[in-house]
Amino acid sequence: MKIFRILTAITLVLSIGACGKNGVDPKNPKSREFELYIDYWNTQGNNPQITFDAVNSSPEVKIDFSKTFAGITVPPKYTNVVIDNVRIIDNNDVNYQIDGITAYEFRQDINDWKVDVEFTMNYTQVQDLMVVMVLDASASLGSDIDKVKQYASNFITKVLTQIPNARIGIIDFSDEIHSFPPTNNKVALQNYIASIPQGPFTSLYEAVNMGIDILDNADAEGKALLVFTDGTDNNSDPEYTPAFLLDKLNNPPSHVGINSFTIGLNGNGGVDKPVLEDLAANSGSAAFPNNIDELGTVFEKFSSSISNVYNLTYVRNQQVIPDTNKARLRFVIKGTPKIE
Repeated sequence: MKIFRILTAITLVLSIGACGKNGVDPKNPKSREFELYIDYWNTQGNNPQITFDAVNSSPEVKIDFSKTFAGITVPPKYTNVVIDNVRIIDNNDVNYQIDGITAYEFRQDINDWKVDVEFTMNYTQVQDLMVVMVLDASASLGSDIDKVKQYASNFITKVLTQIPNARIGIIDFSDEIHSFPPTNNKVALQNYIASIPQGPFTSLYEAVNMGIDILDNADAEGKALLVFTDGTDNNSDPEYTPAFLLDKLNNPPSHVGINSFTIGLNGNGGVDKPVLEDLAANSGSAAFPNNIDELGTVFEKFSSSISNVYNLTYVRNQQVIPDTNKARLRFVIKGTPKIE
């Protein structure tokens, strides 16, 4: 029996170590593996909870690592814990689609990780998605506004191609703020973008606040905010500060958080990078293209990142596990770059 256990452990280590550096599968260089480490407990059999080990988990897995996720019992003998709005994005803003998840649990009897075939991590791509685009239309863009409109229009096409039922809203701002309500009518959205006027000044914070409010009040399984600007705020009411906006992003009234993506075009106005980085909250991302052509690439990458979002569901039985002896779980997520 001892020999069998040792051989099993060796086989597991070899299988896990088959991937190359940085989780790259040598048999498929485009495929990568990402790790998610979780602590699980269920003190009464009907109150499952999980927290994440952010130190050991792959940084490409975009989850609110500070959050505790609580689950429910599912008749007759199961529990489900849903981890919503999960994305896999590398440091080049490349988004990965999930191709499979292998579950492991650390076993004290073998002092190693064991493949778990009974308790699994299921995944589904979110289809009920709402996106609000907050677009700078200030005079500092000059003739580049035409390219911005083209990129925003392409973004709409790509998102709706991936998720036809996604709803997209638009807020454009300069000295005045205008809006178009969320819809999946591509023609109407693109016609609105084409008609956006330019104006002086930059009401960035007030426009972002409107976008957050629209998403907060919406009923959707996934919510994302995309903010574009080429300058800094100089026209919002004093109550709308970065701290005020970040608090709203971090404390949504509904159980669905808002993934916030920000783009700062390094142009004539100059952007406030620390502010935009802070506002890229809840598994979002910030990007700072240096010219109008690079901006098009960022819009394209973010269209994939925003549309390719998953809900993960950890399925387990109703066994009582005390919080003083939490189960240690490891999930290896296999993914490939999402290419449009």
